Amino acid sequence: MPIPKLAPIMLAFSVQTMQDYRPDSRRILADVIERIMPGYPLMEREQRHTVHVDVTRYVTAQINGMPGFLRLPYGIALCVFNSLPFLRYGRTFRRLPADLQARYLLLWSDAPFRPMRDFIKLIRSSVLFVFFDHPLVLAQLEAERRPHNAAPREVAQG
Repeated sequence: MPIPKLAPIMLAFSVQTMQDYRPDSRRILADVIERIMPGYPLMEREQRHTVHVDVTRYVTAQINGMPGFLRLPYGIALCVFNSLPFLRYGRTFRRLPADLQARYLLLWSDAPFRPMRDFIKLIRSSVLFVFFDHPLVLAQLEAERRPHNAAPREVAQG
């Protein structure tokens, strides 16, 4: 039974090495999140940056909150995701221009190999959930919903 013998080694490795996402892993994740975040609603650059930082912080916390036996494979998948473009483009994902990053992300999203799709699906679902629930995004959506000349409704007294 080789699998049970490997389990304690994998668990110890995951606890020691993946206790917290390393800075380079966070940067890879931040780049992925930047490509996933919708362009709508339109926001000022500073607002979008604030939302991006908050979304990245949330997704990183979710991954860090995984048990070690899940976090380890996820960390490995993130390394593979970042490294594989080197075979085709001669650069890692982080070093690709934005348009190639988007295409590469789409390649993983539509991959015939389910773990590749699931890797992106977990990030995408978290990103979209937090993005559209962010106070700055909600405020912008509310502002776009109101007619431009209408003020917020006040309670009529009478």
